[in-house]
Amino acid sequence: MLENGKISPRQTGELMFITILATAILFVPAITAELAGHDAWLATLAGSFIGLVTLWMVTWLGHKHPGQTLFAYAETILGKWLGKLLGLAYVWLFVQITAIIVREFGDFMTTSFMPNTPLSAFNLSLLVVAVWAVLAGLEVISRMNEFLILLLVTILVSVILLSTPNWELTYLLPFFANGPLPILVASAVPSSFMGEIILLATILPFMTRPERALLAGGAAVVGSAALLTLAIVGSLAVFGPELVASFSFPLHLFVRSISIGQLLTRFEVLVMVTWVAGVFIKTSVFLYCASLGLAEILGLSQYRPVVLPLGIIITVFSISFFQSVVDVKEFIGQTFPPYFAIFSLGLPSLLIVVTVVREKIFGTTFTQSAPDKINKG
Repeated sequence: MLENGKISPRQTGELMFITILATAILFVPAITAELAGHDAWLATLAGSFIGLVTLWMVTWLGHKHPGQTLFAYAETILGKWLGKLLGLAYVWLFVQITAIIVREFGDFMTTSFMPNTPLSAFNLSLLVVAVWAVLAGLEVISRMNEFLILLLVTILVSVILLSTPNWELTYLLPFFANGPLPILVASAVPSSFMGEIILLATILPFMTRPERALLAGGAAVVGSAALLTLAIVGSLAVFGPELVASFSFPLHLFVRSISIGQLLTRFEVLVMVTWVAGVFIKTSVFLYCASLGLAEILGLSQYRPVVLPLGIIITVFSISFFQSVVDVKEFIGQTFPPYFAIFSLGLPSLLIVVTVVREKIFGTTFTQSAPDKINKG
Protein backbone atom coordinates (compact mmCIF):
# COMPACT_ATOMS: atom_id res chain seq x y z
CA MET A 1 0.00 0.00 0.00
CA LEU A 2 1.12 3.54 -0.68
CA GLU A 3 -0.16 4.65 2.74
CA ASN A 4 -1.05 2.44 5.68
CA GLY A 5 -1.94 5.16 8.18
CA LYS A 6 -5.41 6.38 9.06
CA ILE A 7 -6.44 9.68 10.60
CA SER A 8 -9.67 10.73 12.27
CA PRO A 9 -12.02 13.46 10.99
CA ARG A 10 -10.82 15.72 13.81
CA GLN A 11 -7.19 15.22 12.83
CA THR A 12 -8.11 15.87 9.21
CA GLY A 13 -9.84 19.13 10.07
CA GLU A 14 -6.90 20.27 12.21
CA LEU A 15 -4.45 19.43 9.43
CA MET A 16 -6.45 21.42 6.88
CA PHE A 17 -6.83 24.32 9.33
CA ILE A 18 -3.08 24.70 9.81
CA THR A 19 -2.43 24.16 6.10
CA ILE A 20 -4.70 27.05 5.14
CA LEU A 21 -3.75 29.45 7.94
CA ALA A 22 0.03 29.03 8.22
CA THR A 23 1.06 31.25 5.30
CA ALA A 24 -2.24 33.09 4.73
CA ILE A 25 -1.79 35.00 7.97
CA LEU A 26 1.60 36.24 6.76
CA PHE A 27 0.71 37.74 3.37
CA VAL A 28 -3.07 38.14 3.14
CA PRO A 29 -3.38 41.16 5.49
CA ALA A 30 -1.04 43.37 3.43
CA ILE A 31 -2.39 42.35 0.03
CA THR A 32 -6.08 42.67 0.96
CA ALA A 33 -5.44 46.02 2.69
CA GLU A 34 -3.80 47.30 -0.48
CA LEU A 35 -6.78 46.25 -2.60
CA ALA A 36 -9.73 46.83 -0.25
CA GLY A 37 -8.48 49.32 2.35
CA HIS A 38 -10.68 49.45 5.45
CA ASP A 39 -12.74 46.55 4.16
CA ALA A 40 -9.86 44.06 3.93
CA TRP A 41 -11.39 41.91 6.65
CA LEU A 42 -14.64 41.64 4.67
CA ALA A 43 -12.64 40.38 1.69
CA THR A 44 -11.38 37.50 3.82
CA LEU A 45 -14.90 36.51 4.80
CA ALA A 46 -15.99 36.65 1.14
CA GLY A 47 -12.99 34.56 0.10
CA SER A 48 -13.91 31.79 2.50
CA PHE A 49 -16.99 31.06 0.38
CA ILE A 50 -14.75 29.80 -2.44
CA GLY A 51 -13.07 27.43 -0.01
CA LEU A 52 -16.45 25.99 0.93
CA VAL A 53 -17.37 25.52 -2.75
CA THR A 54 -14.09 23.68 -3.38
CA LEU A 55 -14.71 21.57 -0.28
CA TRP A 56 -18.16 20.56 -1.49
CA MET A 57 -16.79 19.47 -4.88
CA VAL A 58 -13.94 17.51 -3.29
CA THR A 59 -16.22 15.63 -0.89
CA TRP A 60 -18.78 14.96 -3.65
CA LEU A 61 -16.09 13.40 -5.83
CA GLY A 62 -14.64 11.48 -2.89
CA HIS A 63 -17.99 9.96 -1.98
CA LYS A 64 -18.81 9.20 -5.61
CA HIS A 65 -15.47 7.38 -6.00
CA PRO A 66 -14.88 5.88 -2.56
CA GLY A 67 -11.46 4.65 -1.55
CA GLN A 68 -9.73 6.60 -4.32
CA THR A 69 -7.54 9.68 -4.20
CA LEU A 70 -7.80 12.52 -6.67
CA PHE A 71 -5.10 10.86 -8.77
CA ALA A 72 -6.96 7.54 -8.88
CA TYR A 73 -10.45 8.76 -9.69
CA ALA A 74 -9.07 11.15 -12.33
CA GLU A 75 -8.12 8.01 -14.27
CA THR A 76 -11.47 6.38 -13.46
CA ILE A 77 -13.35 9.38 -14.81
CA LEU A 78 -11.20 10.55 -17.73
CA GLY A 79 -9.43 7.36 -18.72
CA LYS A 80 -5.87 6.25 -18.09
CA TRP A 81 -3.82 8.76 -20.05
CA LEU A 82 -5.96 11.87 -19.61
CA GLY A 83 -6.30 10.99 -15.94
CA LYS A 84 -2.54 10.64 -15.52
CA LEU A 85 -2.03 13.96 -17.29
CA LEU A 86 -4.44 15.70 -14.94
CA GLY A 87 -2.78 13.99 -11.98
CA LEU A 88 0.65 15.21 -13.11
CA ALA A 89 -0.76 18.73 -13.32
CA TYR A 90 -1.79 18.51 -9.67
CA VAL A 91 1.61 17.09 -8.69
CA TRP A 92 3.25 20.04 -10.42
CA LEU A 93 0.88 22.42 -8.59
CA PHE A 94 1.71 20.89 -5.21
CA VAL A 95 5.44 21.10 -5.96
CA GLN A 96 5.09 24.75 -6.96
CA ILE A 97 3.12 25.65 -3.84
CA THR A 98 5.58 23.81 -1.61
CA ALA A 99 8.43 25.80 -3.18
CA ILE A 100 6.50 29.04 -2.58
CA ILE A 101 5.84 28.08 1.07
CA VAL A 102 9.53 27.38 1.61
CA ARG A 103 10.47 30.67 -0.07
CA GLU A 104 7.99 32.57 2.12
CA PHE A 105 9.58 31.00 5.17
CA GLY A 106 13.09 31.92 4.04
CA ASP A 107 12.15 35.49 3.13
CA PHE A 108 10.40 36.04 6.45
CA MET A 109 13.35 34.77 8.45
CA THR A 110 15.97 36.74 6.51
CA THR A 111 13.89 39.93 6.43
CA SER A 112 12.64 39.96 10.01
CA PHE A 113 15.20 38.11 12.12
CA MET A 114 18.49 37.07 10.50
CA PRO A 115 19.32 39.28 7.49
CA ASN A 116 22.93 38.06 7.28
CA THR A 117 21.98 34.38 7.00
CA PRO A 118 21.74 33.00 3.44
CA LEU A 119 18.24 32.28 2.19
CA SER A 120 19.31 28.79 1.17
CA ALA A 121 20.15 27.90 4.77
CA PHE A 122 16.58 28.46 5.91
CA ASN A 123 15.02 26.82 2.86
CA LEU A 124 17.17 23.73 3.10
CA SER A 125 16.66 23.32 6.85
CA LEU A 126 12.87 23.43 6.45
CA LEU A 127 12.91 20.91 3.59
CA VAL A 128 15.14 18.49 5.50
CA VAL A 129 12.70 18.39 8.43
CA ALA A 130 9.68 18.19 6.10
CA VAL A 131 11.19 15.28 4.14
CA TRP A 132 11.78 13.45 7.40
CA ALA A 133 8.16 14.01 8.45
CA VAL A 134 6.77 12.85 5.10
CA LEU A 135 8.86 9.69 5.24
CA ALA A 136 7.31 9.01 8.64
CA GLY A 137 3.82 9.11 7.09
CA LEU A 138 0.50 10.94 7.25
CA GLU A 139 -0.42 9.59 10.67
CA VAL A 140 2.78 10.93 12.25
CA ILE A 141 2.30 14.36 10.65
CA SER A 142 -1.25 14.47 12.01
CA ARG A 143 -0.16 13.55 15.52
CA MET A 144 2.53 16.24 15.55
CA ASN A 145 -0.07 18.73 14.35
CA GLU A 146 -2.42 17.87 17.22
CA PHE A 147 0.09 19.34 19.66
CA LEU A 148 1.15 22.26 17.49
CA ILE A 149 -2.36 23.47 16.62
CA LEU A 150 -3.26 24.01 20.28
CA LEU A 151 -0.07 25.99 20.82
CA LEU A 152 -0.45 28.07 17.66
CA VAL A 153 -4.10 28.99 18.14
CA THR A 154 -3.64 29.81 21.83
CA ILE A 155 -0.70 32.11 21.16
CA LEU A 156 -2.28 33.86 18.17
CA VAL A 157 -5.56 34.52 19.97
CA SER A 158 -3.68 35.68 23.07
CA VAL A 159 -1.52 38.23 21.25
CA ILE A 160 -4.53 39.57 19.35
CA LEU A 161 -6.41 40.06 22.63
CA LEU A 162 -3.35 41.66 24.26
CA SER A 163 -3.20 44.15 21.39
CA THR A 164 -6.72 45.50 21.94
CA PRO A 165 -5.55 48.47 24.09
CA ASN A 166 -3.70 49.72 20.98
CA TRP A 167 -6.72 49.45 18.71
CA GLU A 168 -8.13 52.56 17.07
CA LEU A 169 -11.50 51.42 15.73
CA THR A 170 -11.90 54.49 13.53
CA TYR A 171 -9.28 52.91 11.25
CA LEU A 172 -11.94 50.34 10.34
CA LEU A 173 -14.40 52.99 9.13
CA PRO A 174 -16.17 53.65 6.88
CA PHE A 175 -17.51 50.29 5.74
CA PHE A 176 -17.92 49.86 1.98
CA ALA A 177 -16.18 53.19 1.38
CA ASN A 178 -15.54 52.31 -2.28
CA GLY A 179 -18.43 49.94 -2.82
CA PRO A 180 -18.40 46.13 -3.04
CA LEU A 181 -16.13 45.81 -6.11
CA PRO A 182 -12.77 46.29 -4.30
CA ILE A 183 -13.87 43.74 -1.70
CA LEU A 184 -14.69 41.18 -4.38
CA VAL A 185 -11.38 41.82 -6.15
CA ALA A 186 -9.43 41.53 -2.90
CA SER A 187 -11.31 38.36 -1.93
CA ALA A 188 -9.49 36.49 -4.71
CA VAL A 189 -6.35 36.41 -2.58
CA PRO A 190 -7.77 34.79 0.58
CA SER A 191 -9.95 32.56 -1.60
CA SER A 192 -6.81 31.05 -3.15
CA PHE A 193 -5.58 30.13 0.33
CA MET A 194 -8.99 28.76 1.34
CA GLY A 195 -8.98 26.77 -1.91
CA GLU A 196 -6.03 24.79 -0.56
CA ILE A 197 -8.71 22.56 0.95
CA ILE A 198 -8.28 20.77 -2.43
CA LEU A 199 -5.62 18.73 -0.60
CA LEU A 200 -8.48 16.88 1.06
CA ALA A 201 -9.00 15.10 -2.27
CA THR A 202 -5.74 13.27 -1.61
CA ILE A 203 -6.22 12.71 2.12
CA LEU A 204 -9.91 11.75 2.23
CA PRO A 205 -9.42 7.99 1.50
CA PHE A 206 -7.19 7.73 4.58
CA MET A 207 -9.82 9.06 6.98
CA THR A 208 -11.30 6.61 9.46
CA ARG A 209 -14.74 8.09 8.75
CA PRO A 210 -14.68 9.63 5.27
CA GLU A 211 -18.37 10.49 5.50
CA ARG A 212 -17.36 13.23 7.99
CA ALA A 213 -15.03 14.91 5.50
CA LEU A 214 -17.45 17.73 4.70
CA LEU A 215 -17.87 18.61 8.37
CA ALA A 216 -14.14 18.40 9.10
CA GLY A 217 -13.20 20.46 6.06
CA GLY A 218 -15.93 23.01 6.75
CA ALA A 219 -14.66 23.52 10.29
CA ALA A 220 -11.14 24.03 8.90
CA VAL A 221 -12.22 26.65 6.35
CA VAL A 222 -14.50 28.55 8.74
CA GLY A 223 -12.02 28.39 11.61
CA SER A 224 -9.06 29.59 9.56
CA ALA A 225 -11.17 32.36 7.98
CA ALA A 226 -12.32 33.51 11.43
CA LEU A 227 -8.79 33.65 12.88
CA LEU A 228 -7.40 35.31 9.76
CA THR A 229 -10.19 37.89 9.83
CA LEU A 230 -9.47 38.62 13.49
CA ALA A 231 -5.77 39.12 12.70
CA ILE A 232 -6.59 41.51 9.85
CA VAL A 233 -9.01 43.49 12.02
CA GLY A 234 -6.31 43.81 14.68
CA SER A 235 -3.67 44.91 12.15
CA LEU A 236 -6.00 47.49 10.60
CA ALA A 237 -7.07 48.81 14.00
CA VAL A 238 -3.46 49.29 15.12
CA PHE A 239 -1.81 50.64 11.95
CA GLY A 240 -4.58 51.65 9.57
CA PRO A 241 -4.99 50.28 6.01
CA GLU A 242 -2.29 52.46 4.41
CA LEU A 243 0.47 51.24 6.72
CA VAL A 244 -0.69 47.62 6.67
CA ALA A 245 -0.60 47.67 2.86
CA SER A 246 2.97 49.03 2.89
CA PHE A 247 4.36 46.31 5.17
CA SER A 248 5.80 43.06 3.83
CA PHE A 249 4.85 41.16 7.00
CA PRO A 250 2.18 43.08 8.94
CA LEU A 251 1.74 40.32 11.52
CA HIS A 252 5.35 40.63 12.66
CA LEU A 253 5.10 44.40 13.21
CA PHE A 254 1.65 44.02 14.74
CA VAL A 255 2.98 41.66 17.39
CA ARG A 256 5.99 43.91 18.05
CA SER A 257 3.62 46.75 18.91
CA ILE A 258 2.29 44.84 21.94
CA SER A 259 3.69 45.94 25.28
CA ILE A 260 2.22 45.30 28.71
CA GLY A 261 3.73 47.94 30.96
CA GLN A 262 7.50 47.61 30.74
CA LEU A 263 7.51 43.96 31.70
CA LEU A 264 6.04 41.93 28.83
CA THR A 265 7.37 42.78 25.37
CA ARG A 266 8.99 41.10 22.37
CA PHE A 267 6.09 38.73 21.74
CA GLU A 268 7.22 38.36 18.13
CA VAL A 269 9.76 35.70 19.07
CA LEU A 270 7.01 33.54 20.56
CA VAL A 271 4.79 34.04 17.53
CA MET A 272 7.70 33.31 15.20
CA VAL A 273 8.34 29.94 16.86
CA THR A 274 4.71 28.86 16.55
CA TRP A 275 4.45 30.18 12.99
CA VAL A 276 7.53 28.19 11.97
CA ALA A 277 5.88 25.09 13.42
CA GLY A 278 2.76 25.79 11.34
CA VAL A 279 4.79 26.31 8.16
CA PHE A 280 6.58 23.03 8.82
CA ILE A 281 3.23 21.21 8.95
CA LYS A 282 1.99 22.93 5.79
CA THR A 283 5.19 22.13 3.90
CA SER A 284 4.99 18.50 5.02
CA VAL A 285 1.35 18.13 3.92
CA PHE A 286 1.95 19.56 0.45
CA LEU A 287 5.13 17.51 -0.02
CA TYR A 288 3.27 14.40 1.15
CA CYS A 289 0.43 14.93 -1.34
CA ALA A 290 2.87 15.59 -4.19
CA SER A 291 4.87 12.47 -3.33
CA LEU A 292 1.81 10.26 -2.98
CA GLY A 293 0.37 11.54 -6.25
CA LEU A 294 3.57 11.04 -8.22
CA ALA A 295 4.04 7.52 -6.84
CA GLU A 296 0.46 6.65 -7.70
CA ILE A 297 0.78 7.95 -11.25
CA LEU A 298 4.02 6.02 -11.74
CA GLY A 299 2.46 2.83 -10.35
CA LEU A 300 4.88 2.50 -7.43
CA SER A 301 4.06 0.39 -4.39
CA GLN A 302 5.58 2.98 -2.01
CA TYR A 303 5.67 6.76 -2.16
CA ARG A 304 8.84 7.14 -0.06
CA PRO A 305 11.35 6.69 -2.94
CA VAL A 306 10.13 9.93 -4.57
CA VAL A 307 10.11 12.09 -1.42
CA LEU A 308 13.80 13.01 -1.36
CA PRO A 309 14.06 13.78 -5.12
CA LEU A 310 10.99 16.03 -4.85
CA GLY A 311 12.52 17.68 -1.79
CA ILE A 312 15.69 18.49 -3.75
CA ILE A 313 13.67 19.88 -6.67
CA ILE A 314 11.57 22.02 -4.34
CA THR A 315 14.69 23.40 -2.64
CA VAL A 316 16.06 24.54 -6.00
CA PHE A 317 12.72 26.01 -7.07
CA SER A 318 12.29 27.87 -3.78
CA ILE A 319 15.50 29.79 -4.47
CA SER A 320 15.17 30.28 -8.24
CA PHE A 321 11.46 31.12 -8.64
CA PHE A 322 11.69 34.66 -7.21
CA GLN A 323 14.28 37.40 -6.93
CA SER A 324 12.98 39.00 -3.73
CA VAL A 325 10.13 39.09 -1.24
CA VAL A 326 8.53 41.82 -3.39
CA ASP A 327 8.24 39.32 -6.24
CA VAL A 328 6.68 36.77 -3.90
CA LYS A 329 4.09 39.26 -2.69
CA GLU A 330 3.29 40.35 -6.25
CA PHE A 331 2.89 36.74 -7.41
CA ILE A 332 0.57 35.87 -4.52
CA GLY A 333 -1.53 38.98 -5.05
CA GLN A 334 -1.83 38.97 -8.85
CA THR A 335 -0.79 35.77 -10.61
CA PHE A 336 -1.56 33.01 -8.15
CA PRO A 337 -5.34 33.52 -7.54
CA PRO A 338 -6.51 33.01 -11.18
CA TYR A 339 -3.92 30.30 -11.75
CA PHE A 340 -4.91 28.36 -8.65
CA ALA A 341 -8.63 28.78 -9.41
CA ILE A 342 -8.13 26.45 -12.39
CA PHE A 343 -7.14 23.67 -9.97
CA SER A 344 -9.45 24.47 -7.05
CA LEU A 345 -12.59 25.20 -9.07
CA GLY A 346 -12.12 24.51 -12.79
CA LEU A 347 -10.73 20.96 -12.88
CA PRO A 348 -12.94 19.61 -10.02
CA SER A 349 -15.94 21.03 -11.88
CA LEU A 350 -14.78 19.20 -15.01
CA LEU A 351 -14.50 15.92 -13.11
CA ILE A 352 -17.99 16.37 -11.66
CA VAL A 353 -19.51 17.16 -15.07
CA VAL A 354 -17.85 14.15 -16.73
CA THR A 355 -18.94 11.89 -13.86
CA VAL A 356 -22.56 13.04 -14.13
CA VAL A 357 -22.58 12.80 -17.95
CA ARG A 358 -21.15 9.29 -17.90
CA GLU A 359 -23.74 8.22 -15.32
CA LYS A 360 -26.82 9.90 -16.80
CA ILE A 361 -26.14 9.58 -20.52
CA PHE A 362 -23.80 6.62 -20.93
CA GLY A 363 -25.05 4.58 -17.99
CA THR A 364 -21.66 4.19 -16.29
CA THR A 365 -21.93 3.13 -12.68
CA PHE A 366 -19.41 4.30 -10.09
CA THR A 367 -19.96 2.01 -7.11
CA GLN A 368 -18.36 0.94 -3.85
CA SER A 369 -16.60 -1.79 -5.79
CA ALA A 370 -14.56 0.68 -7.81
CA PRO A 371 -10.92 -0.40 -7.86
CA ASP A 372 -8.94 1.00 -4.97
CA LYS A 373 -5.91 2.24 -6.85
CA ILE A 374 -4.16 3.54 -3.75
CA ASN A 375 -3.74 -0.03 -2.58
CA LYS A 376 -2.29 -1.55 -5.71
CA GLY A 377 1.13 -3.10 -5.54
